[in-house]
Amino acid sequence: MSIEEAVAEIAGVMKKAGLVWLAWDGRRAVPAWFATVDGQYVVLADRSDSAEQPLPGLATSGAVQVVVPAKPAMNRLASWQATVRRLEPGSEEWTAAAQVLRTERLNAAGLDTQLERWRSEADILVLEPTGELTESAGRFDATPRAETPPPSRATTRGKPPITLHRRIRRRPKLS
Repeated sequence: MSIEEAVAEIAGVMKKAGLVWLAWDGRRAVPAWFATVDGQYVVLADRSDSAEQPLPGLATSGAVQVVVPAKPAMNRLASWQATVRRLEPGSEEWTAAAQVLRTERLNAAGLDTQLERWRSEADILVLEPTGELTESAGRFDATPRAETPPPSRATTRGKPPITLHRRIRRRPKLS
């Protein structure tokens, strides 16, 4: 497969994606929302510990594996390799990417200060396809991807409700 064919296939699967999974530097893959700007795939990587989109070390990684999930997200549509390029804050390319990312960002808080916050606390990164498709339709490896969830402080607050997984029976209407 030529680089042009691979890039065209990547473009086709990326149109179907709402988010992607990114893995770099031997880390576990993490979900990331992205936007397409002038045919380039851009992600926001927060440098601070805020809840925007923490992707620590991605800006300096140089390379990343991008996994595009199918809907429902139980399968993969494709997996491809990309190089990572950081956009310079304040440049025309950064501003254009930030405006598109801003419209794609769901449930954003502080819209009036969002771009200034991104300029000082985040990196906007371009994921440039290398042309290497590691998985695509009909070319998936059989490696199981099941992993133990990472440790978390999250917990259930008590017993689940009694009606969990029970259907509510409706009484027939009397005429």
